[in-house]
Amino acid sequence: MIYEPYSRPFQEDPYPLYKHFRDEEPCAYNPNMDFYALFRFEDVWNGTLDWETLSSSYGPSLENRGEVPGEIFSIIGMDPPRHTRLRNIVSRGLTPRRIAALEDEIRQIAKRYLEPLSSRESFDFEQEFAVKFPMDVISALLGIPEEDRDAYRERVDRLLERDPDAGLDKEASFSLTSSNDYVMHQLEARRREPREDLITVLAEARYEDVDGTTRQLTDTECAAFTTLLAAAGAETTAKLLGHAIYLLWKHPEQRQALWREPSRIPRAIEEVLRYEPPSQFQGRVTLADSSWHGVEIPKGARVALVTGAACRDEREFPDADRFDIARRPEREIYFGHGHHVCIGKSLARLETRIALEEIATCFPDYEVDESGITRTYQAHVKGYVNLPISTGR
Repeated sequence: MIYEPYSRPFQEDPYPLYKHFRDEEPCAYNPNMDFYALFRFEDVWNGTLDWETLSSSYGPSLENRGEVPGEIFSIIGMDPPRHTRLRNIVSRGLTPRRIAALEDEIRQIAKRYLEPLSSRESFDFEQEFAVKFPMDVISALLGIPEEDRDAYRERVDRLLERDPDAGLDKEASFSLTSSNDYVMHQLEARRREPREDLITVLAEARYEDVDGTTRQLTDTECAAFTTLLAAAGAETTAKLLGHAIYLLWKHPEQRQALWREPSRIPRAIEEVLRYEPPSQFQGRVTLADSSWHGVEIPKGARVALVTGAACRDEREFPDADRFDIARRPEREIYFGHGHHVCIGKSLARLETRIALEEIATCFPDYEVDESGITRTYQAHVKGYVNLPISTGR
């Protein structure tokens, strides 16, 4: 069997296929796209930590063979020590304290969308809430004007799209250039008139580089991080929200338990992330020859760390295909691990908790119309494009 991450079977229901690879081919080679893949939890865990063997320097896209500098993908295309220095800069705008201070603003954004929707009999949850809400939050954090947010989100979405049969979308590079140009325009504006936002933090930041020199972030570095935050933050959170709504509807007794005890929502979010991780794999490149389950991976090869498979590994999670909001796993991998752990994970958790609390108030007995569901075809992200629901009004 060949692991084809952009094919329809893997995009629609990869989990039976993942089980085959975990059990029979834990290190597999795709001759068509020329990359290797690791599927078991322990391998993904260890591979994520071992940046000296499995480097992020080509970025997350398996199509890149070094033609595109990894740093164009910002910190997810870097290794230590440079990764660490730049991550420390951008994390200034995403500290747990700063994220927690956003709770009231995030709740108001959620209410602004959900309360009008709750008066309708039905609507498309993904298009009318899930894709807009996290982008508004990210945009508020960055300082992107409200009138520009839909257009910016569309540019970012285009970056992630993949044809399920052909793979790479040829317009992705144009979209990357367009989104970067927009951010550079915002950077120029912040240098003239600083504001209380993350783009200003990036525009003004100074740090000591690996060669000992003190410098500012370049416009390209600022734009790359901003695009990363929008793509990896807003888009994956949109998919997380859709998965949560669908899975709680599919398991009504667990949904009712959450509505009765909202304090259980944070644990439920962790199970949604494990059961349906929005980010299904991460690309690496080997800096040295290595051997995995009897398969030799040569230096310079592309490797996929398949998080989607790792999160259903029975070796780590008993009864892994069962959705259980009371589950308490010892380890998690859906937000990454080690130096590449997701910088925005606190924000994603906060957004999702607030959304579920408000949904419990607005339309707790919603129903999903499965006939209208459509799925996305994107580079790393699994989730819904359309998720129609009825509110019970």
